[in-house]
Amino acid sequence: MHHVSKMIRVRHADEDAQRRGFNIILMAAGLQIMALLLTIYVGFVGRLSPQVLIPVAISLIVQTIVIVLTRRGSIDLAGGILVGMAIVGLTGSAIFNNDSFITPMFLLTPLLMASAALRPVWMIVALVGVLTGMELIYTMPLSRPLSESIAALRLAMFVANGLIIMFTALIGTLISVGHTHLQRQLRDEVKRANQANAELKALNEELDRRVEMQTEALQQMLRELEQKTLRQDQLLKEIAGQREVIRDLSLPILPVGHEVLVAPLVGALDQERMQQLQSQVLKQVERTRARLLILDVTGVPMIDAHVARGLMDLVQGLRLLGANVALVGVRPEVAQTIVALGVHLRDVEVFSDLGSALQRAMTRTVGRQDSSNLS
Repeated sequence: MHHVSKMIRVRHADEDAQRRGFNIILMAAGLQIMALLLTIYVGFVGRLSPQVLIPVAISLIVQTIVIVLTRRGSIDLAGGILVGMAIVGLTGSAIFNNDSFITPMFLLTPLLMASAALRPVWMIVALVGVLTGMELIYTMPLSRPLSESIAALRLAMFVANGLIIMFTALIGTLISVGHTHLQRQLRDEVKRANQANAELKALNEELDRRVEMQTEALQQMLRELEQKTLRQDQLLKEIAGQREVIRDLSLPILPVGHEVLVAPLVGALDQERMQQLQSQVLKQVERTRARLLILDVTGVPMIDAHVARGLMDLVQGLRLLGANVALVGVRPEVAQTIVALGVHLRDVEVFSDLGSALQRAMTRTVGRQDSSNLS
């Protein structure tokens, strides 16, 4: 099968030319087979004379040349030789065999071959060749004169064959033109489809390029966002640390002497600052084993019930640790607020200023040291 397809392959870029070349090769091969079968038949039923062998040999050689030319891409030349050989062969056979009645009927064959092998314009040339062959057959000298009725019948046959041949040529031309037009449309459709595919491919490539660019941009934005997030986290940590430092600075606990701590308070005391104050004071007293904590509330603008209760809780906690509390800087309005709220600051010494509280604390410390020395 591979060898057969290779043998009938036509080297031509045009699809219509390839189709006609394929038809030419098949017709030429068919004529060769018919010539060989005819030779075998004549050899069985009679004697192979030069009148048989020479035309058969010429036919085989010509058809081989036609096949070779077709495979090389010379489609029009090979088709012209094939059709011309058929016209010449049929016309010559009629002339040499004096067969002017039957042979003209077979002149339809070259036209059918031309419709399958030649372009539409060459159908006219083939028709002219066939009509010329019919004229030669009709005008050839006869071996004996014909009667008037036979001559009229002969003329009618030639006229009828001529009309049939011209009608066949017309049909073949229309079919060939339609097929050529269809092939051209198919080529145009294929061309448009290829262009559409190329445009689609270009669009896909452009889309892929844009998607890749957008993906790269998104990845870059994501990296930048991650970096910003890291910087924000770092800033938040720094801010939290700074807040912690600010809180520590806003609630300083200063050691004065060996057993005295001073906590100067500045600003409003909300719930968070009060809890922080309680925690830091209790830890510092436990760590230093202080005996007295001086709370300076001079910088506190307002003391409400919540702050007062927080201070009382702090006092109770310090009492459990064995430390006393001295309250400094209670302004008159603050004192009125404490009294109005009904908060009793029991076990808490109150001083007007920090100096008085420190002096009292130092006196107690000296007295305690003297008692220790006497004992």
